[in-house]
Amino acid sequence: MNAYGTAKISIYEVLKVVLTNFNTTFYLEIMKKIILFILTCFPFFCWSQKISMFVGTYTSNTQSKGIYAFDFNTKTGEIELISTISMVNPSFLARKDNILYAVSEQEQGSLAAYSFSQEKFTLLNTVSTKGANPCHVSVSPNNNLIAVSNYSGGSFLLYGLESNGVIGDIKDFVQHEGAGIDKVRQAGPHVHSAFFSKKGDELFVQDLGLDQISIYRLINPKKSTIKLGQDPEEVFSSAGGGPRHIVFDKKGKYMYVVLEMTADIAVYEREGSDWLFYQSININPDGFSGQNGAADIKVSPDGKFLYATNRGDANTIGIFAVGRDGKLIKVANQSTKGKGPRNFNISPDGKFLLVANQTTNEIVVFNRDEKTGLLTDSGKTVSIPSPVCIIF
Repeated sequence: MNAYGTAKISIYEVLKVVLTNFNTTFYLEIMKKIILFILTCFPFFCWSQKISMFVGTYTSNTQSKGIYAFDFNTKTGEIELISTISMVNPSFLARKDNILYAVSEQEQGSLAAYSFSQEKFTLLNTVSTKGANPCHVSVSPNNNLIAVSNYSGGSFLLYGLESNGVIGDIKDFVQHEGAGIDKVRQAGPHVHSAFFSKKGDELFVQDLGLDQISIYRLINPKKSTIKLGQDPEEVFSSAGGGPRHIVFDKKGKYMYVVLEMTADIAVYEREGSDWLFYQSININPDGFSGQNGAADIKVSPDGKFLYATNRGDANTIGIFAVGRDGKLIKVANQSTKGKGPRNFNISPDGKFLLVANQTTNEIVVFNRDEKTGLLTDSGKTVSIPSPVCIIF
């Protein structure tokens, strides 16, 4: 007997009983169960190599249908179309589990929520963005809030999210005022993006027209009573730079801002509650003198490399190593193999980088060297009209 008052049975006794009672029928039943298990799991193993990928597009004056859903093979980098849903100018997407959110970039801007199941889209609801030409949407890490940026409207707003993914009530709306130094591009405010912090307790709002990043504290970030704090911290980029998108290092100590109009990356370091200017580095190769149109910026899953695209006359992606001190070190520039690289994304495992070349109507898949950060053309592309957003 053991300490719990139950009898001890050795493994040898168990084997003796099994072997003593072994017969052909018993053997066949065991084999059937093993084979059934293998056949049941095999499709799962095959499926697990593929993940869902969604692409937003511009439909105005193009052949695009709207939002495209693909299967992306994480082993080979191949892309297979599985579904589409019609929508006007779904230029930016965000995802919460099987719920997809998409802005409709037009004068009367709107935001739609779709569920995606069994390769089909189902519209949940649509709401107004209360401003013109929404160009960005993001979901809080707490999954209870969604932020939408109105580029032409110069505003942003927050909607609550229901547990089933439906867009709920407006939580806040902020209208920016003012202008920048560029009389054409910065005649008024142009809110280009709003990103949540990793913990979901802050919101970073980039205004291209004002050369400004506004950082808001979120009150009760995990509750339904969530709202914006007053008096945001204002961080300014170089005059005429035009902040567009941002990313952070893994610890949230460094913020990297891509400036559309100058193709610079402005780096800020967090000191207490303040963000202080730390570094500026240009995306372009040395000697470049053409027109800029910097667009997207991402950090690799391991945090070791940063990538940023420039459109205009460049059509390249800048590759940077992230130093231990948070500073960027230029590694290389890679052609995007097309024109108008408005958006790109890195596969969750970090092995591939996919570029959406808007002007040449294609997504180009690059192999990514995880040790050097360098990109090589995989030879795999997918034709799609005016692709401008890729999410997994």
